Amino acid sequence: MSTRAELEAALAKAEADWRRTNEQLDKTQAERARANEEWVKANAERRSAAADRRSVAADRRKGDANRRNIVADRRHAATVRDQANADWDQALAARREARAIYDQARASLDELGRADGKS
Repeated sequence: MSTRAELEAALAKAEADWRRTNEQLDKTQAERARANEEWVKANAERRSAAADRRSVAADRRKGDANRRNIVADRRHAATVRDQANADWDQALAARREARAIYDQARASLDELGRADGKS
């Protein structure tokens, strides 16, 4: 059976891992928020570009090139947003895994404490 010192060391490591993954989740959440803002901005530009295309004085050739750029910007923003969401999902899963390991280490240490108390 594991000794108390080994279990306490495992608990301390698990807690440090949980804190590290929690910080990583916070970072990815901030990146996700930035990506969402960029995506919203790209969609707002799409709406304003549509109004520009409908204006009577719009130059068709210039409008088409501008439209292609806006579409490319929207696709890029959507790709960045999707990647940020995937990164956030992975960070959340890592935090959940670290928390499960911490809970298991805490339970083992508590069980050892109860067993020592009965002896």
